[in-house]
Amino acid sequence: MWRALGGSGHLIGELLARDGAAPWLAGSAAVNLAGLALSMASWRSTVTGLGSPLSWGPTCQIFGATVLGKYLPGPFWSALAGVHLGRRHGVTTQRMVTAYVLNSVVVLLTAAVVGALAAPRVMGDGAWWLLPVALALAALLKKPGVIVRAAGRTARLLRRPVPDLRVADGDLRRAVVWEVLSWLVGGAHLWMIAVVLGAPVTESLTLCVGGFALAAAAGAAALVVPGGAGVREVVLMVVLTADLPWAQAGAAALASRVCCTVTEIVGAGAALLAVRWARRGQDTDGVAAEVPRAV
Repeated sequence: MWRALGGSGHLIGELLARDGAAPWLAGSAAVNLAGLALSMASWRSTVTGLGSPLSWGPTCQIFGATVLGKYLPGPFWSALAGVHLGRRHGVTTQRMVTAYVLNSVVVLLTAAVVGALAAPRVMGDGAWWLLPVALALAALLKKPGVIVRAAGRTARLLRRPVPDLRVADGDLRRAVVWEVLSWLVGGAHLWMIAVVLGAPVTESLTLCVGGFALAAAAGAAALVVPGGAGVREVVLMVVLTADLPWAQAGAAALASRVCCTVTEIVGAGAALLAVRWARRGQDTDGVAAEVPRAV
């Protein structure tokens, strides 16, 4: 993050100093937190569909750790964090790994679909080729078991053991819906930043929401880069130039990175701390109950 902001601090400073910017930027952080919460609901639905329903306390703890894990280099830290904490709550390693894989597929597919919102502004008449992506989402909502069958075929082609995937269609369908809502809500944070920088209020909404989804998917595909740093910003800048000059597009991309990093670290960290404090409170109450009262 420090390297990404190097030499660009004045752009962020100018953004914060603009008249009326504070409410828009505060709203940007709030909607991004809401998008993160919706994504957590999607992950929870996936785990539930695999046969391991979790209450919200363990869900916050496991999902918060996986969010923080993505800021480490390499693609496996989030999965390892989920496996480690999942065992504590009675979820087997195989189910946690399966949930991680299925959720990753759902995230990337829904990001591609929501990203189509930006295609007409960026690609013009060439956006027609994204239609199959929307059709794929419709097929997934109707028959979500397609993901499971695809995973089995992939395992056979790679000559690996076929995983025993039994996912409830209703839960997987809900996971897709929650994730689409996550992109729509979370992507609005970029729109609020772009408006502060001078983007048209109405016309830029679909551009920013779709562009953010595409950029996040591109960043997730760059497995060796922590949090997709750099990759996501380049995609965002290219998309935002449809409404903003290059310098303002760069400032918006950097501000989006700051907003996402801060809200993810604060949100995930707060979830982990809240679960820990709640557990300490329960332990304290249990000890107090065991102390005999004086007669």
